[in-house]
Amino acid sequence: MVPLYALQRIDLYNWGRDKESLPVQVQVQGKRCHDFENKDEKFGEVDLLLHTSHDERVTHYGLQGRSTNVVPITSESLTKKHSIFQDVMVKIIWREASRTSEPDILGKVKETAEAHDTVKDHTPQLLWHHKFTNPTSVIQEALGVPEPTTGSRVLYILVFRKLLPITQLHGKELFDVWRQCISWVYHRDVSPGNLMWYWRNGKRIGVLNDYDLSSLADDPGPRGNERTGTVPFMALDLLTKDDQQGTVKHLYRHDLESFMWVFAWICLRYRQGVLLRRLRPLDEWATSDAIACCKEKLDFLHNLTPFPPLDIDKLTWGVLVNCMLVLKRDADNRYYLRFTSSSGESQQPNAEDSDLDAFLSKFTSLDHWVELSKPEKFFIPCKRCSAHRYL
Repeated sequence: MVPLYALQRIDLYNWGRDKESLPVQVQVQGKRCHDFENKDEKFGEVDLLLHTSHDERVTHYGLQGRSTNVVPITSESLTKKHSIFQDVMVKIIWREASRTSEPDILGKVKETAEAHDTVKDHTPQLLWHHKFTNPTSVIQEALGVPEPTTGSRVLYILVFRKLLPITQLHGKELFDVWRQCISWVYHRDVSPGNLMWYWRNGKRIGVLNDYDLSSLADDPGPRGNERTGTVPFMALDLLTKDDQQGTVKHLYRHDLESFMWVFAWICLRYRQGVLLRRLRPLDEWATSDAIACCKEKLDFLHNLTPFPPLDIDKLTWGVLVNCMLVLKRDADNRYYLRFTSSSGESQQPNAEDSDLDAFLSKFTSLDHWVELSKPEKFFIPCKRCSAHRYL
């Protein structure tokens, strides 16, 4: 009863309402929205109308973690500043205060993208962001919690151009966008929800999204010490007992392996861009702990079949199977290296990334990969006869 008595009498700030924003509830076409105004040094007064009843809102509830919410918004000030002619989304996230901020990471990612054509246009465009000034450590300090700043989180609002989920796609379209998302940025949480796309000049452009857990090679700042990633898509090396104790360093090849698990997940659990309602394969990956998931994935690798299901085309299935075979051979090689090396001494399987291009080429040189990577051909009628020719 004491906590209830106290909560009944605290003001909005102590409930978590930020002093910098001016909240106003409004109704737009019968749907509930929330309007926030905020003073910003670069933009002046920024208005964000959050469409909290919109069908495209994505909400993650929970008493711990980032509690990420993605909500469609409209903003007169940002539209004027950036000449926006497409939908805009806001990401609301409780990020760990000790970690490098996502805006800072995106700034580094932008520098990388400008220097490398393979990354350019394939990263999210941050339009505006704001960091609130009341971290959760304030509450922990008031309650007398020992080391109140440990695990403290702070609220961020980030505004991006709208992106579409990769799970809407299938076949060659899925492969093309998925392939574009593979980049040389250490992401640490490659999952279907973080692979997105948008239209540009009539072409789908893949985007690797959500850099909240990313690590930067030249960034010495703290990033937290808990295991990062989404279990069903994590590399096998990161699902072991050693990783649960924090002894395995996250390498780029782990990200690349995650891309392969994501491709298998989407191909097997979606049909024509729609999630299967029942008898979905790979459910065990999502319902198991890390160690059990590792066993399930190894079992998956050992029971592959060259024959595709009736509703998956042969080329897509060929890419999936052969990518899994590359992962299996690579895992086997690193397993043997644990026991012996050229010097006769034991060698750790999670050594530093050596030749990333060579590792990636094991996938890109696959026959099915090469075939699906070819530009799409279109039939157009010949003006002189009834025949057709390729464009």
